[in-house]
Amino acid sequence: MNKKQKYRQFCQTEPSIPIFSKDWWLDAVCGEDNWDVAIVEKGGSIVATMPYYVKRKMGLKLMVQPPLTQTLGPYIKYPKIQKYYKKLSWEKKLMDELIAQLPYFDYFSQNFYHKVTNYLGFYWKEFKQTTRYTYIIENISIEDLEKQFETDIRRRRRKAEKMGVTVVEGNEIDIFYKLNKMTFDRQDIKIPYNFEFIKELYQRVKSHNAGKMYFARDSDNNYIAANFLVYDDNTVYYLMGGIEPNKKDLGGMDVVQFESIKFALQTGRVFDFEGSMIESIEKYFRSFGAKQVPYFSVSKVSKRMMPIYYGYELVRGLLKK
Repeated sequence: MNKKQKYRQFCQTEPSIPIFSKDWWLDAVCGEDNWDVAIVEKGGSIVATMPYYVKRKMGLKLMVQPPLTQTLGPYIKYPKIQKYYKKLSWEKKLMDELIAQLPYFDYFSQNFYHKVTNYLGFYWKEFKQTTRYTYIIENISIEDLEKQFETDIRRRRRKAEKMGVTVVEGNEIDIFYKLNKMTFDRQDIKIPYNFEFIKELYQRVKSHNAGKMYFARDSDNNYIAANFLVYDDNTVYYLMGGIEPNKKDLGGMDVVQFESIKFALQTGRVFDFEGSMIESIEKYFRSFGAKQVPYFSVSKVSKRMMPIYYGYELVRGLLKK
């Protein structure tokens, strides 16, 4: 078997691999021929993996995050009994081997899963790192969680209940896409994916029992908000959402998110908002009592591309001033 075939088998037997690194997810968001994987084997068993998506643009080979994919990065299996010193040595050795397997690229950029807390193996290979944040809810009862909500969330949930807003689970992907597109339209941003892509992704997710959608409806049964969740054995992720702009004050998104968090906690999973570096969105996620968790955004520019990349960064910086 080649590495990709071995990885597909590994994903079947290793339930703790995050959903965004699973082979079927990568098939859905990248296309089967547009991703590959580095793997390290010891004693006939896989001990480390690192899938990557390859995108070609203007003659450049870009190894970047696939669409709608929060994290990738290395996945490492550890011996059952291992001292901390040995753990770090193990990580370095495996990361070195993973990096050595990466094909040539002009630009590399991946967000690592937040449980990857040691980036030194990449630093010593001249990769750069930026810290980003996600917001996570875990290890808390629903009753105690509600006590952590900010006042605005409590107020809007009470208002939603008073105004007859209800939450239902559904499969109406066309309605979801319409609401999702409204969110982009309101910001005068072109939606970065088409309906067929989202429809096919949802079908793939449902076939693997790895996602669902919640909808908020007003007292007249009009759909006013929705979200799209994906999940693995450990975590429920808020992938994306949408809201009817003229009815955003009804609190539809707030009750949809609360229902999603309850689903995660009731099934013994963590709820991950997927984070945002946009100030207003960060504040909203935090208002649910979520905990800020850092993760690494790791990048590298090839020598060939350095003049282009840093020239672009300089111009962009000047334009912001």
